[in-house]
Formats: sequence, structure tokens, C-alpha cells
Amino acid sequence: MVDGDFYGTGRLYPEGWRGKGVLVNHKMDNDRSVSAGVEARLPGSQSREATAEYDTEWMWQTEVPLMNAGSQSLPKISVVTPSFNQGQFIERTIRSVLLQSYPSLEYIIIDGGSTDNTVEIIRKYGQRLAYWVSESDRGQSHAINKGFSVATGQVLCWLNSDDFYLPNTLDIVGRLLAGGSDVYAIAGHCLKVYEDGHPSVLLEGHFQNRRRLLEFWKGYQMHQPAIFWRREVFQKIGLLDEDLHLIMDFDYWTRIAEHFAVITVNQTLACCCYHAEAKTGDDYAAYHRELNRYRYRYWGSMLSAQFWSLYASRLRHRSIASAQCWKQRVKSQLKSS
Repeated sequence: MVDGDFYGTGRLYPEGWRGKGVLVNHKMDNDRSVSAGVEARLPGSQSREATAEYDTEWMWQTEVPLMNAGSQSLPKISVVTPSFNQGQFIERTIRSVLLQSYPSLEYIIIDGGSTDNTVEIIRKYGQRLAYWVSESDRGQSHAINKGFSVATGQVLCWLNSDDFYLPNTLDIVGRLLAGGSDVYAIAGHCLKVYEDGHPSVLLEGHFQNRRRLLEFWKGYQMHQPAIFWRREVFQKIGLLDEDLHLIMDFDYWTRIAEHFAVITVNQTLACCCYHAEAKTGDDYAAYHRELNRYRYRYWGSMLSAQFWSLYASRLRHRSIASAQCWKQRVKSQLKSS
């Protein structure tokens, strides 16, 4: 067993940490999943409309019970956490996974040889982990791939070491992706939590089709911590592209969407932590630059109708955005004159 600090204290966060994020009120039907006309329903659930607030400091004070009986048939879920010098956040991440009380969990942590207190924290929970290692690697994508290569679960995902799950996330995922269903991948909502105290923002997840995914300039609604898929998907798609530094998740979603539908779950499943040291700490500016740099990779042949349709869509969007920006500038000048 891990040291007694794990049980009885009711504490997810390190001593002195203060939770700042609050889930904004959001109307949702927590038990339904809809995408492109496809609807999935959680077994034994009742449709309900709910608003909720989660104080990220107290909501994990006790282990979270499963939402329903009959969980013996739930699939094994493999969660992979890549990490490098994230000692400030990783204990919150670890506990958000372990305190799910999910009956068939395989939790894997791949650390890149951290030099802060990350390894000390991982060791604290080592006996509850299926596998962990701390050694140099070739970056985040390589670390995630190392985790996937040792994972044995029927459901796979990754959770970065500064993000965390909300209560009952894995139970919801396990029931939707259980064997025998025709659901192979799901995408939920994600709460963007600011470490500097700014109000949290709900990032609504939604998948329509691959074409809409490629039109990322219209808005990107595939939020990585809230996306999960079955092993059949992994066997078809394979590992992440390790040559991509930022958009390896987008690349993976486009590859999944070539072969499988991604079902939208109208449920907030995870929180992504926004802070200055994060790879997306520039408010995703570098992420979108990389998306633009690699866009032609996904558009197909220049001789195809899809290529020129996407080209025209992007050009039209940029023209509209430029016109709106110009109008706003003119209005500002008129007000100041």
C-alpha cells in the first residue's frame, strides 16, 4: 500500500495548494451522447437536465463511488500520463485518476527524467500504478507512445500531468465504450482552469465529421483530455506521430476520423490547466501556427475536390475575419475621435 497520506486525509492537492477553478454553470443532459445523427445512451440511466458547480479544492475529498451497479463488466481503461518537471501539478493529476474508484484501471506514468520533485511524488503512489518509469525520452509524443506500447486496456487515453479528471469520468467512459457497443471513440467537454485565478471557461467538445475537423479555422472542438477510444481504434490507427510537437492530438483525431465516428458526450469529463509554463501557455498561438503549417498534409491531393473546397473555405473565413477586424478598428477610431 502507499503511505497512509493517501487514505483518510481527504486531500487531493499538496499542502498549501488552493483550488481556483470553478466549473461554470452549464445546462446538460448528462446521459446522452450525440454526433452526426448517432445517439448513444448510458445503460440504466435516466435523462436529466442539470447545472453544476465544482470547487476544485473540495470535490475530491473522498473516493468517488461508481454511478451504478453492474460495473464488473466494465472494460479495463489504460490511462497514460506523460510528464517532465511537472511537480507543481502532477499529484493532482494522479489523484484525479486513482480516486475515480474505477474497478479496472491501468494507470501508466512515463516521466522524461524530471529533475524537480516529480519522481518523489510518483513514487508516493507507485504501488497503485500499473507501470511507471523516469528516463530521458524524445519528447511528449514519444512518452505517450511508450505508455501505449505497454498498455493492455480495452480503452485508451492520455492525460497530461497538469490536467485532471472530474468525478465519475472513467465510469461514464467505461460504460459507453464497453465491448459489444457500436461506440468506438468519444469526445466530451473540458473545463479550462486558470492557475492565476481567472474564471474557468467551459470548452464544449463536439465532433461532426472529418471534414469539419479539418476546418479548424471555424473553431476547434476536440479537447484532448476528454477524448477516449477503444483498442480496436488503436490497432487500426497506431501510435502518435512523434515528429509533431504540438498538434499530435489533432493529427490523431483526423486519423481516427478516417475510419471511425467519434461520439460526442454531453458531459464535462476533464479539466485542462492553463498556466504560463504550459506548451499552450501562449493561448494556443503556436498550436494554431503548427496547424496552419501542416494543413496541406490532411487536405488530400491538389487534384481532389476536397483540397480546393478546404482552400476556399479557409480563404473565405480569413476574408470575413479581416473585414470584421477592419470594421472594429474603424468603430474604435470613430469613438476615440
